Amino acid sequence: MENRAYALMVGLFVICLGAAGVMALWWVSGGAQDTTKYMIVSSKSVTGLNPQAAVRYRGVRVGKVIDVDLQDSREVVVLIRIDSDVPVTRGTRARIGTQGLTGMGFIQLDDDGNDPAPPKSIIAGGPPLIPMQPGLMDQATDSAQEIIGRLRKSSERMEQVLSAENVTRIDATLKNLAASSASLEKALNQTAGLAADMRKFSSPENAERLATTLEQIQTMSKQLNPAVDDFRKALAKVDAAGTRIDKLGGDVQAALTADTLPRMNQLMLDLHTNTQQLSRVLDDIERSPQLLLLGKRQQTPGPGETVPAKP
Repeated sequence: MENRAYALMVGLFVICLGAAGVMALWWVSGGAQDTTKYMIVSSKSVTGLNPQAAVRYRGVRVGKVIDVDLQDSREVVVLIRIDSDVPVTRGTRARIGTQGLTGMGFIQLDDDGNDPAPPKSIIAGGPPLIPMQPGLMDQATDSAQEIIGRLRKSSERMEQVLSAENVTRIDATLKNLAASSASLEKALNQTAGLAADMRKFSSPENAERLATTLEQIQTMSKQLNPAVDDFRKALAKVDAAGTRIDKLGGDVQAALTADTLPRMNQLMLDLHTNTQQLSRVLDDIERSPQLLLLGKRQQTPGPGETVPAKP
């Protein structure tokens, strides 16, 4: 009887100890608190994130990761369980953080408060969805890739700039710049001499001489004013005389047209007639030179002709 009683007591003790261990494990695992399950879908890598990893809301631990599963070749599904009193809204975003030197990952939740409505589920009856943002490592990787791409483009452009043809052009440009610099230095030296000449020209003595010359010019201009007026009057007289000459020329032209030209025409006709008569006389003298001594004989009338009566 004593052995049976001892065995029964040992059995009860083991059962109570097991129940206490289960209760302690349940308490430690968060079973004593009201929790809510959420789902996070990531299209990026979740390196370092394992089940039982911590979930922090603005740095405070509020739950843990239940499961990490690869849904397809593009998305990773992460199930988390957090305290129900954590204010998760549609504005809540999740990202993967790392702990110190160990590199262990955890879920960091942040909320900007722009949408206080509760999150929705993408699967009927499934847990609500919390959007995933790129983590610091993802952002650093994207930035590094972008920088590498820019460096690659810069390198290609640099190779184009430093091609043999462009190097030749740059060399020619540098030579032209050197020649231009020499010409510019020469021009600057000449400018220095010109500035010295200008300083000499603008000396007090030259300024006084220039003022005296301007005064003399002003005096001469005053003296020339009467002569200019007389010259203008003379021009006016010449203009009037020219007008009278034009009028006289018109009168002379009218007189020539109306009187002189008809008389000259008649004189020319008379002169023509006399010239013809003189030509006949000269022809007669040339045929009969004796006419100069004897005169012109009266011709004997022919048969049937009558003798002309004497005047």
